Amino acid sequence: MDGPETLSPRTDYSIADLDLSVMASGRDIEAEWRDLERRASVSVYQSFDWIDCWIGAATGPQRIRPAVVSIRHEGKLVAVLPLGIERVRLLRVARFLGGEHANIRMGLFDPAFAAALTPAATAELLRRVAAAMRGVDLFDLDAQPVRWAGLENPLAGHPEARPARCDVSMMRLEPDFTKVLAAHRGAKKTKKRRWQANTLAPVGGSVLRRAASEDEALAILESYFQQKSAWFREQGIADSFAEPGVADFFRALVQRRWAGDDSALIELDALEFDGGIRAIFGSGALSGRLSGYFMSVSNDDWRRVSPGELMLYEVIAASCERGLASFDLGRGDERYKASWLDENEPHVRAIVPVTLAGRVATGLFRAIDHLERTIRDNPKLWQLAKKIRRWRGKTEKPAADAD
Repeated sequence: MDGPETLSPRTDYSIADLDLSVMASGRDIEAEWRDLERRASVSVYQSFDWIDCWIGAATGPQRIRPAVVSIRHEGKLVAVLPLGIERVRLLRVARFLGGEHANIRMGLFDPAFAAALTPAATAELLRRVAAAMRGVDLFDLDAQPVRWAGLENPLAGHPEARPARCDVSMMRLEPDFTKVLAAHRGAKKTKKRRWQANTLAPVGGSVLRRAASEDEALAILESYFQQKSAWFREQGIADSFAEPGVADFFRALVQRRWAGDDSALIELDALEFDGGIRAIFGSGALSGRLSGYFMSVSNDDWRRVSPGELMLYEVIAASCERGLASFDLGRGDERYKASWLDENEPHVRAIVPVTLAGRVATGLFRAIDHLERTIRDNPKLWQLAKKIRRWRGKTEKPAADAD
């Protein structure tokens, strides 16, 4: 049979027909999960390996209780919701696993099952999920794409869903990089690339090195942590990679990638010239989509040649050569992203109360979310906010330097 397996049409279909189970990990359903991620064409952030590494490395240190929800219809796995329950003061909040490091968050849904879910059915489904999980005050389902792989994302259609603080932008790729380049101000980028090559010629030019072994990847990863930590301090931003378990999570991705030779899980690219690593890019790919996990540049005199821009040029060219269909750099509207990414993917956040405490907190959650979106959507306010952050970063000493 061509195409994905579908559910048989049923006029009496209802959410009550579904069987739900809640697990501390997805290992008991690993084979079915992997089959579903292929049928659902999800992003790398919903792959079994990505979620399993997060559960193993980060949930314990962050005191998150994993609650992976499997949903079956007549014995067949039709959806997986990779959730975790976090304590937010006195509240128990259910969120997608991965936190801020999962730029694209959603469940895994069989395409036919997803197409059958109306907003009302989705709301009923989430009520059943809450009952199965037990001990949840509210759901905070952020960073959900409205559509994915040509289909509506069911949970993004929940009646409580609102526009997220920021969306994800992406670009289409073709096997011929010259065509992609021409569609993205190619003449200007080619001129900049030529200037960079001429500037770096006296030091032997630059080379993009992709980690070819676990040890090499781990070494590049440690260099990234150092580069990014300095940048976070300078910008006055809390270092999300210093949160408990996060560094170990990315190390776990590297170790699993080389244990199974699954290059889709994580790749580490390093741009080198003049004897050092000047830019680093970490990414993962699934369903023909390459998603950027992180990028950093060294804070030295060589920043004048824009090593980050040079890195992206080389990585996108390599992605075209690999036959990938699309490319994203996660959430955010930084200038270097806008230079390449020309398609906006709207995201939503669904804050859904379960208990009375959750209903009381929902108003506060939404007020904070609205304030953040207002600041981001106003260029002057957003620039002011970033200036204040940088000022704080320069005036606050790191703990290691404090008297």
